[in-house]
Amino acid sequence: MGTPAWASPRLSRLLLPGGTILFLLLLYLSSSHLQLPLTSACLWEGRPCRWLGDPVPSKEESGQRPPASPPAQTLEPHPWQTARPPCPQGRPFRIRCMQSAFAASVTADGEVHLGEYLNGWKELAKFIDSLGTAFGLISRETWSKISIMQDYHSGRQGTHYRTLQSMVTFEVANGLVDFHSLRASHPPSGCRTLLRLHRALKWLELFLYKLGTIEGGHPSQLCASAYQEALAPYHSWWVRQAAALAFMAMPSRQELYGVLCVEKEKHACATLLATVQAISHVYNNTQEVYTAHEMLWLP
Repeated sequence: MGTPAWASPRLSRLLLPGGTILFLLLLYLSSSHLQLPLTSACLWEGRPCRWLGDPVPSKEESGQRPPASPPAQTLEPHPWQTARPPCPQGRPFRIRCMQSAFAASVTADGEVHLGEYLNGWKELAKFIDSLGTAFGLISRETWSKISIMQDYHSGRQGTHYRTLQSMVTFEVANGLVDFHSLRASHPPSGCRTLLRLHRALKWLELFLYKLGTIEGGHPSQLCASAYQEALAPYHSWWVRQAAALAFMAMPSRQELYGVLCVEKEKHACATLLATVQAISHVYNNTQEVYTAHEMLWLP
């Protein structure tokens, strides 16, 4: 996908041969600049841990619990949401489509339809793409997880992958979920793959909420804070530092408002909070399913 004009100059120096020293300096400073705690480095089967798919310690080993899910936002609809014209055609990211997909993914009885859930994630991945080349690693891992889930959803066993609940029932009954260790001979299960997206969804939910409610905060700090709460506990030291570098290249508020296709801050806040409401609803329902089946810590 094309790179926004404002994104490339920020890290272009890091990609030049003479930029090695600058890169190492930023790597050192990023942890203190964004206040990300340090943990030991992580290797998985001889390779660095992946971004959204890091193996995580068990509850007993880490002494940590997954971040609690806050109550769902109860926000009144904003009149401008139906009155304002849609974004111009050709924009890769469409926030209304994302809102609609996540909202439609949860039924009245709490079932999560994976087709609509993945449609919401595809739009969210386009939002990550719009943040620039610094978020390339995050974007690749996100699209990889979406692709795996899409293959399950439309594959031979697709009837068992229509909803989150039917997927969990099918994979548990057929021994497809590794609860204690990830076997190299097994492809990643749908439950494990969706869990990685589920964790990342909380990070993005918190970031959008902070962006819509905290006045004056720079997006880089808000994104780092959300990452610290939602995703950092699952990631190695190296991944945390890569994240810190990406956050330092975060576009400004006005640039993000352009991505959201809004001009005024009050419209941006309303858009962000409406989006958070849709994301929070599907996140909380998914969290309940994973909690009930003790799957929040799948390796």
